[in-house]
Amino acid sequence: MSCVIEAGQIQEALRPRFGSALTGNSSIFEPAAELLRQYSPHHLTFHQLAVQLEEVLFNILYEQLGPGMSVLLDDGTRRRVRMAELPEAVDDVMGVLFDSLSVYSVSCEALRDYSMETGSFSAMRCLYLHYADLMSPEERRVLARVIRGSFPPDRWRSWLNEEQ
Repeated sequence: MSCVIEAGQIQEALRPRFGSALTGNSSIFEPAAELLRQYSPHHLTFHQLAVQLEEVLFNILYEQLGPGMSVLLDDGTRRRVRMAELPEAVDDVMGVLFDSLSVYSVSCEALRDYSMETGSFSAMRCLYLHYADLMSPEERRVLARVIRGSFPPDRWRSWLNEEQ
């Protein structure tokens, strides 16, 4: 399914998590962008892609940060990137792919299954924002309730208000 995905999109997806000092050079994310561009639902599930992406992302981070895995954040603080954080970073990157998918029922079902299997914020966000016409009003309300109850407001406040 060749998607039009640029390394800069991954750079922007990871900037809030890892800061501008690390993400300032989009070319370091080219291996991750290439992996997303090569994604085909006939060959890989989203889960399988996420596993591959986690390895690619770890290699990028290790190459850029060294064994200390320390990043300088935009607020001036320095912190270590923990291995336990990688699945969330991978989900941020998977969101780039999810947003590039054609909106049709097969993609909706795949995103729905993946979000239920993994609790993926990015899959839920994409479903809520792009697939409303393929969901019942009740399903959309439940999805909004799950998002609000599972993730901090700073992750969803800009596109999902408290009342929805």
